[in-house]
Amino acid sequence: MDHRIFRHQIAMILAAGYGTRMKDLTRNLPKPLIPLNGFRLIDIHLLKLKREGFKRVIINIHYLREAMREYLTSHDWGVEICLSEEEELLGTGGGIAYAEQFFEQQTIMTLNADVLCNISLQDFIRFHNSHLPLATMAIYPSTNTRDYTLVVFDNENQLVGFLPRNATLPKGLKSGIFTGYQILTPEARSYLTPHPQSIITAFYQQALKEDLPIKVFPVQGNWIDVGTRELYESVRDKIRKGELDITDFM
Repeated sequence: MDHRIFRHQIAMILAAGYGTRMKDLTRNLPKPLIPLNGFRLIDIHLLKLKREGFKRVIINIHYLREAMREYLTSHDWGVEICLSEEEELLGTGGGIAYAEQFFEQQTIMTLNADVLCNISLQDFIRFHNSHLPLATMAIYPSTNTRDYTLVVFDNENQLVGFLPRNATLPKGLKSGIFTGYQILTPEARSYLTPHPQSIITAFYQQALKEDLPIKVFPVQGNWIDVGTRELYESVRDKIRKGELDITDFM
């Protein structure tokens, strides 16, 4: 079980996507470099990871990767940056498997570049280390099946399934939106291959079939999806009105 402990402060930011839902904003600019109140999206994550004590950050890149490479290598982030350059887009599962060389067979954390979340990463790590499952998912408590497929879990915070859009949550269970933050042990990553695949189908759904221990960590804070043009503009508007402080997410 010792190999399931998160101890080496290694994180991966999934940042390779095309950003098509951002429409014209990403025609000549990769989504992680989109500006937000004087910062780029990727800045917010890197500043947070540094503040919370991370030492190495792997970032996968594909779409407009030259721009990503130039930006990331021209700044001193205070953490070791490793770029995993994908010749083809490998998805949330394949991208992690392709970057395995950077993980040193350690338990790691991954997150998505296009969300904002003021999760306490140290609380998240402590939760994982107190249970030592194969993986731990951070979720934002919600019953909104209109816009999202939800993560379903029980009173012991054990993953029990996924709730499709517009479905009804079974009685006695809890639900939430997957924030993109997850802690993955080497065992969990062994289900992934460096080919185009989703981690939900390649690992989590298989883990459910095998009744493997997967824990769910409810986030006590704010989570914001900025993955579409409309959501991005909504966040900018809230910042202008003083309803949202971007530094809360760093």
